[in-house]
Amino acid sequence: MRAGQQTMTTLRLVLLARRVPMLLLLVVAVTGVSYAFYRTAINVDLGVNPFARPHKIPTPELIAVVTGVLASAILRPRCWEWERLGGIRVRLLAVVLAATAIALPVLPALVGKHTMPAGIDLWWILPNTLTMGGFTLLLSALLGPPLGGAVSIAGYFALALTDNLLTNVEPYLPLTMYPAQHGKWVPALCLVPTALAVHFVTRGLSSWAYRLERNSGT
Repeated sequence: MRAGQQTMTTLRLVLLARRVPMLLLLVVAVTGVSYAFYRTAINVDLGVNPFARPHKIPTPELIAVVTGVLASAILRPRCWEWERLGGIRVRLLAVVLAATAIALPVLPALVGKHTMPAGIDLWWILPNTLTMGGFTLLLSALLGPPLGGAVSIAGYFALALTDNLLTNVEPYLPLTMYPAQHGKWVPALCLVPTALAVHFVTRGLSSWAYRLERNSGT
């Protein structure tokens, strides 16, 4: 009985240290913003390749990607030296929190789908969101949330620029580009389980990332 109470206390402390309530407030806020701007997009056209099409970044997709980056930062292990002493329950909790950070951006990604005109299907944003979520959470565990988030955002915009600069490159990219009818599920099905497995092993943050953050003062 006493051991069970100690375990529950440990899990509650981990949840408080990971700032789960702050994450829920963030998701509510970004979902509202996404709904307000759901039918807008950012046009990316450098005009370098006359044969390449302009690339459109749907605002809800961008908001979902940013939400995943912020979620990885909010849920970062703040008591890493203490958490790494925990057992299987702490590892499983790290996996649950990582899965939450990957899944919650789906809300701002799809919140306004019903408002789109007939003939425009945005279901393909779902695998895009999960792919970027898995990529972000994988990097956050391996590199730390600050560096991992920066690489994730840079990679997302690099894909947009690649689609604009090169002709017929979209089939070879891990994300589906607007407009589309079908999403790409293979990258999501590879990255999400990999990210969860890494969070299980590292309890949310690798020792290298912890030393990097400690030395940089983040």
